[in-house]
Amino acid sequence: MTDEELPGDRLNRILTAVETIDESLGVLARKQQVGREDYKADSDTRDIVERRFLKMTDAAIDIAEELVKHERAQPPESNPASMRTLGEIGVLSGSLPEEMAQGARFRNVLSHTYGNIIDHDVVYNALQDLERYRAFVEAVRDYFEATGAFED
Repeated sequence: MTDEELPGDRLNRILTAVETIDESLGVLARKQQVGREDYKADSDTRDIVERRFLKMTDAAIDIAEELVKHERAQPPESNPASMRTLGEIGVLSGSLPEEMAQGARFRNVLSHTYGNIIDHDVVYNALQDLERYRAFVEAVRDYFEATGAFED
């Protein structure tokens, strides 16, 4: 980890992104209770879930890009690469870098597909497993604690 402090504007961007992930996790956790067939039949619920996944993953990608730029002084090559690099620099551990890289690819699928092209079963399955995003936020918070980003 670098000894340089994260600039205030970057820190604020990351904190806003963490709030976005937390808020989206709350909404998605409530939608987990919808049964699969009801989910597939309700376009409003599907729209909410898909949009929250996009927002949540975009926020995670923003966090990853900011941290990678801070730690490596250059942006990552791609969204999935940003997550893998967080593993290389010790922000994420275990299988989480690859799980978040898969989330970044999933985000790309959601943002470039629509209507009946989207496999609603895949989205529903992702909805039932939000743990990677919870673990991501926890790892980011641990990183800030370890770096003393909030100490005066």
